[in-house]
Amino acid sequence: MKTDSMISIIVPVYNVEKYLDRCVQSILIQSFKRFELILVNDGSTDNSFEICQKYRKKDSRVILISQENKGLSAARNTGLNNAHGDYICFIDSDDFIEKDYLKLLLNNLKSNNADISICEYFLSNEKGKKYSIVKLNEPKNISILSGKNTFNYFYEDNCVPNVVAWNKLYKASLFKELRYKEGYYFEDEFIARPLFYAAKRVSFLREPLYNYVQRSGSIMNSAWNLKKYEDLQLMYEERIDYFKNNDRRLYKLAVQQYKNWIIGIDYENCNNLDKLYLSKLQKEYRKYFGIRISNTPKAVLKDLLGALNIRSISKLKSIL
Repeated sequence: MKTDSMISIIVPVYNVEKYLDRCVQSILIQSFKRFELILVNDGSTDNSFEICQKYRKKDSRVILISQENKGLSAARNTGLNNAHGDYICFIDSDDFIEKDYLKLLLNNLKSNNADISICEYFLSNEKGKKYSIVKLNEPKNISILSGKNTFNYFYEDNCVPNVVAWNKLYKASLFKELRYKEGYYFEDEFIARPLFYAAKRVSFLREPLYNYVQRSGSIMNSAWNLKKYEDLQLMYEERIDYFKNNDRRLYKLAVQQYKNWIIGIDYENCNNLDKLYLSKLQKEYRKYFGIRISNTPKAVLKDLLGALNIRSISKLKSIL
């Protein structure tokens, strides 16, 4: 049944008792009031569930759902399956937002008749102290792009503001047939292509309104293992396969990004990749040898070195 809420805020919760109060409080004091806050307790073993219960009893806009631990994607999907709003936003439970976050993103989305609204964000330490601003990598003279054209900026150095699930407000209709890929790392990367391709218009708000907290225990800062490598490789392959028959330029950009990742791995200090997987990566690089964005002597030499031996560039960097 449709509620009065215009925005459904989905917050996956897993063992974040140290940060959860700050996150939820930053949501409940928003200047825009018409929202529902869906807290998805994903099998927490600390006091996170009790903190969620406290806010559910305190504010009628808070909806609490508990499930066994299934991971971030599954928690977001549970939130989507129970959302009633016309708009969706995701907030990570260790992060927090500025007071006008919802109001300004919604105004930006509506005034530009967009499907996705994106803002800049602060980098904050665990105590919540802001120390840097991450800006959008789209040129300042661009305020609106089609979702497809936004992908041209997914392959620049500062692509994080485009890729992540947070720092955005979405029309709920984008998720009618779309869900996060469960059981994989890099869930934001996997959903980015179909999500942005479904968006006719993306609008950009050049103001930092989200606080991305840098903490050692987060998923992003956890140690790399073989599954992480394999999941990211699968994401690259899926994106390449899609663009191959749909957009030649994006195909070449996707291939170049994939190859850059392969030769960018620090093989000299990487002890968790066996010879079989290294051999697989070498074959992958050779499969795309010659497909590149630039044909400068430096780009051609890098491509040749990677085709000969993907570890050669890593060795060269260590020598230099």
